[in-house]
Amino acid sequence: MPRYEGKREGEGSPDEVSTLLRTLIEVGVSQNALLASLARKMDTVTCVLERISKQTSEILNEVHAQTASEAALVECRHVCTPPHSSDFTCCEKLLTTPVERCAPHEAENHKPYCEYEPCEPTEEEGGSAISTTGSVAPQRTFGAPYPPAVRTGAPEIEANRRPYPAVPRGPFRGFLDPGQAAQPLDIQSDAGGGGNPDPVAFGKYTSYGNVATPLSNVAADISGSESGSIVLATGNWYAAYSTDAGTTFTSVDPTTIFDNTADGGFCCDQIIQYVPSIDRFIWLMQFKTGTNGKNRVRVAASSPETVSSSNCTSWTYWDLTSDALGIVTTAADATNRIHNLDYPNLSVGTNYLYISIDNWGGGRIVVRIPLSEIAAAGTINFRFTNWANGGNAYGGHVTQNTGDVAYWAGSKDNATLQVFSWSEDSTSYFWRDVGVNNWPNGTITSTAANGVDWLNFEEGFPRYAVIGATRVGNQVWFAWTASNGAGASGGFNFPNANVQVVKIDPTSGYKLLDQFAIWNNNYAFAYPALATNDQGEVGIALGWGGGTFDANSAVGILGDFVVWYSESSTFSNSRWGDFVTARQASPQTSLFAGFGYAILKDTTTSAGYRFDPFYVLFGRNSIINPGGGGNIQ
Repeated sequence: MPRYEGKREGEGSPDEVSTLLRTLIEVGVSQNALLASLARKMDTVTCVLERISKQTSEILNEVHAQTASEAALVECRHVCTPPHSSDFTCCEKLLTTPVERCAPHEAENHKPYCEYEPCEPTEEEGGSAISTTGSVAPQRTFGAPYPPAVRTGAPEIEANRRPYPAVPRGPFRGFLDPGQAAQPLDIQSDAGGGGNPDPVAFGKYTSYGNVATPLSNVAADISGSESGSIVLATGNWYAAYSTDAGTTFTSVDPTTIFDNTADGGFCCDQIIQYVPSIDRFIWLMQFKTGTNGKNRVRVAASSPETVSSSNCTSWTYWDLTSDALGIVTTAADATNRIHNLDYPNLSVGTNYLYISIDNWGGGRIVVRIPLSEIAAAGTINFRFTNWANGGNAYGGHVTQNTGDVAYWAGSKDNATLQVFSWSEDSTSYFWRDVGVNNWPNGTITSTAANGVDWLNFEEGFPRYAVIGATRVGNQVWFAWTASNGAGASGGFNFPNANVQVVKIDPTSGYKLLDQFAIWNNNYAFAYPALATNDQGEVGIALGWGGGTFDANSAVGILGDFVVWYSESSTFSNSRWGDFVTARQASPQTSLFAGFGYAILKDTTTSAGYRFDPFYVLFGRNSIINPGGGGNIQ
């Protein structure tokens, strides 16, 4: 093929022609989507007209019946009036039974005056189901009275082994505009960078790996939350707390605080959430599968004051078992070390606590618990969704800061999200399809500086699970990991794994408002966690690495095109971890609390490396430093 040498007068350049073709394709797709939407609306109109037709038919039948009854009544009165009053049977019917029974010979052969004929049903793009109820009594613990458990198996072998369901290529819906690339910056040396006139600043940064992570070969899986001077954080197997606003941390062993004899004992995922409306920390713990094939999650609650006064050892807790959540288990589950309840997460609404959790090999379950019952420390009466409806949402998390409606999602294909919703004033939950621009769904991989594919485990799980989710006013934001490559032929070719973010408006027919990627030519991004502050900003924690960098984690505010890391990792392994955490801070709700980690080479450990977790309080410089001054305390 001859090389392009230039353009004739009136001709466009190849870039201009390509842009025009892309625009024409997107306009065509938009028109098709609009026509499809109009067709669905016509289905709705048809349904309404069908209901009107049915009601009109019923009214006509009732009017006809009343007319016939009045005629029968006139006949009966005629018969019961002299000289015909000898027909006592009819007179008795007239006095003691409905008037239409005065003419039984007509009722037996009566056919409806108007017969309703329903229309053929149309294909639906959503559904609904009624949640199921359950209840569980409280238990209490104080003073760490139990001996520490002896770990018998590495959790990275036992948990999260079920691959995420395949996500096929979907219909073409639109090209991705990559937008500006995101840049990782060091909070120690690059503070104030990024180009935003009010950049991200850091009110607190503390690395606490020296006290919290003696088990250096365990995937970190960092979670945490804070309330003023009290900060709680967890990883696989361990927990740590601070009573001086995150300046120092003290390590605690969960197996010494809680009874560890249920099922197969505690292991390993843990989630922390603070609930301001009831002034309680919630501590969620996952248990291993027992010899009977069953396991559970433990939901514990304690006030910040009690956490401080008891050295984090006084809790009220409730156990949600696999039986209680409608999961059928077998002895083979125990043999195969299957965690029927796995990969849990927490979210807080106006009146409810939400737990999302996988039924291993099935689908996602969402549990709803009244906050008032948690605060009362009595029996909790919960409701939960059917895991069979949540196959596409496997691994998905419920929106943070979710208010009066909870949302979660999963991908049906690389152009269709299945979005779930559950209003707090309803016992039913709903799901519907939402079209998005085609995103790359190839193999998730990234080679770090030491030559290791740090996303090797991510490719199996959580893969494309929608683990980033938050609510921003009437908008719902979802985020997930995508591969390198193009989502559709002719689309932008992402050079590395990236994070896809979508904004959806449920109040406008679940309209897709925006879609963008967190990407870079030199690094991969993965494992997004989202939260919203009281300014309507969305904070993020995520993993990043590749090229000349080892796997690390970072935090930031979406829209800045900058994420901030605390220290440079010096080691990468093939299972980086399963999640990091971002939370709205409390009581400073205009800020965010972030929990992540670096991985450091350490020849003194059997694994040759160790995780170094951190806590960071971050937000806009105008809020962190209203009078100027230093950046990190």
